[in-house]
Amino acid sequence: MNFSKTAALIASFALISAFLAAPRAQQPPQPQPAPAQAPAQGQPPAQGAQPPAAAPQAKPFIPLAASTLVKNPKAYYGEMITVTAPVEQTLSKTSFSVDQDKTKSMQEVLVVAPTMTGTVDVNSYVTVIGELMPFDAAEIAKKAKGYTLDISPEMAAKYKGQPVVLATAVVNSAGIDVARKPIPPPTADDLALSKLMKQVGPANTALRGDIDKMDAAVTKERAVLLKQMFTQTEAFWKAKGKAEPTQLAHDAMRDAEALEAAATAGNWDQARTAAGSLAQKCGGCHRTYREAMDDGTFRIKAGS
Repeated sequence: MNFSKTAALIASFALISAFLAAPRAQQPPQPQPAPAQAPAQGQPPAQGAQPPAAAPQAKPFIPLAASTLVKNPKAYYGEMITVTAPVEQTLSKTSFSVDQDKTKSMQEVLVVAPTMTGTVDVNSYVTVIGELMPFDAAEIAKKAKGYTLDISPEMAAKYKGQPVVLATAVVNSAGIDVARKPIPPPTADDLALSKLMKQVGPANTALRGDIDKMDAAVTKERAVLLKQMFTQTEAFWKAKGKAEPTQLAHDAMRDAEALEAAATAGNWDQARTAAGSLAQKCGGCHRTYREAMDDGTFRIKAGS
């Protein structure tokens, strides 16, 4: 195995590890479900009770050879796959083909990388990560929103129905992902919202421990801070004319008020309920209106 292929393989392992360890900075804590109570000894379980559903697991990447894709592509359609092979030819700024063995005659495998910003060299090894599918320009347009396929009509006709990897990553022999989406610079709105969330996140995370300790003084202090932060968050979204996140921020502020009152009264069950409700609203808004970048920062989602 030559140096370039070895480097590409090492880079592919590093990239897959990075995919599995996606950044979670600024993610709001998610409320933990209460543990199911076991029935008292001698009593049957409640009628109709169902065991908690297991969390869905992410599908693993399937490592394949280009020759396997050619021989039996249908077995892997719809799967996320990885393939390391030499580049056969470049077809456009965002597409190229790979061939497992230059010394044997075999069909090339098309790679379409909508986010491609760099280039690949013919005969150099690359590692491609993406979804395997039969080539169809209309289906690619559906899956890659905003992308315009840039290969010629003749090439599109040639590859019609053949396996194509719709790539999310293309790692060259130098270990550089030339299909990584560039991180957009933060806007003034991104910076303003991030400043608020950087205060909300730690306070929200610390709440559970404060409540478990029944520390009224610290819990009330955090509740007051959260009221202030959510009041400002509500004003932020209201100024943008966004009704749903404005309401979510308002409701989270009300939860913070309820949390403060519960801590003052020493009602810790009520404090846990208020904290859980607040975390749900914060998490729901975060998932809907914010997008994580590869560097761990966040942007307001397009259209939000």
